[in-house]
Amino acid sequence: MRSHPTVLFCVLFAALTNALKQCDDCVKITDCASAIQLLHTDRSAATIQQLRNALCGFEGVQKVCCSDFLPSRFDGNYAIENNALTSGDEIENHRNIRLLPTECGDVDGNRIIGGTSAGLYEFPWLALISYRVEDGRTLKFKCGGSVITARYVLTAAHCIYNQQVAAVRIGDYDISQPVDCVGEDEIRECESKYQDIAVTHQISHPNYVIAPISLNDIGLLRLATPVDFSYRNSGTICLPIMSDLREMDIAQEFATVAGWGATENQKQSNILLKVRVPIFPETTCISFYKRALQSRLFKPNMMMNTICAGEEGLDSCKGDSGGPLMIEAPYNGTYKFVQFGIVSYGFEQCGLSKPGIYTDVRKYMKWILDTIQP
Repeated sequence: MRSHPTVLFCVLFAALTNALKQCDDCVKITDCASAIQLLHTDRSAATIQQLRNALCGFEGVQKVCCSDFLPSRFDGNYAIENNALTSGDEIENHRNIRLLPTECGDVDGNRIIGGTSAGLYEFPWLALISYRVEDGRTLKFKCGGSVITARYVLTAAHCIYNQQVAAVRIGDYDISQPVDCVGEDEIRECESKYQDIAVTHQISHPNYVIAPISLNDIGLLRLATPVDFSYRNSGTICLPIMSDLREMDIAQEFATVAGWGATENQKQSNILLKVRVPIFPETTCISFYKRALQSRLFKPNMMMNTICAGEEGLDSCKGDSGGPLMIEAPYNGTYKFVQFGIVSYGFEQCGLSKPGIYTDVRKYMKWILDTIQP
């Protein structure tokens, strides 16, 4: 009888004395198809060493960093969505690509279709950024962000540049209540757990400027401790890694923006809200803002790394800054929420006929990958 690979691995686990590896995708080996396939086809000394190096825990059976067994993203043989990568794609073959999670952007089947309130678990990657105000002790939420790895939150540079960021909150829904509940009677769901995690590094894009308009408005927050993804209300958003996503024409598409920002009444919402917004072509965006800004300093190329989205009554507002602009797109064989933009700026009154401006994440993937660390 052919022995199961995990039987072999049990022997390895008992002999190991090295420290367990830390990673964002530590799963039971039985849940890592690529590791099981490798053991079925190759039990060489090199494979045994690879298993040792990937060990990250034990839960009935051994746990491994599953991304360690994916076909190499550094050669030309790894394919996503049947599109073979080439060595010339610096994003798909970046040395830090494995730091991004393989599971991300799950579409919640229980989401509220057409509603203005988000579902309790609809966007588990959304983060609230808290700041220290004048007395140095009081914390206030003023911006949002999105969890892209266990250690990093993606946000806008203007949310962190020269700001006293205190912490990031992940998993909240109603910021006015200690326990979040939605629904009624037998379909009522409640959640009491959220995570407040201190920030160790505030990283604004080195070419971020404020005037005459914000340029390169993107930043990263490194967290003091990893996000605990064992809770249902915590997760990661997918980024446009694959070339087909980065080259996708998103004009005329509809995207989703979510956050706790100011509503049309200019009051911050206690409950997580969402809105679907249309995306405009770049030429439309340029014409809107060239007339609106009426500045000789304005140049059309200032808009080349941005996305325009929104229309009258449908917009992101102050307080949503730094949050994600998301599109449901094909990702690794299924539809996922992929973050294409970051809420950057717009007109003072929200929901006008002029679109809001979002930093185009696709144009900054190399900077993100260059910056993040294990």
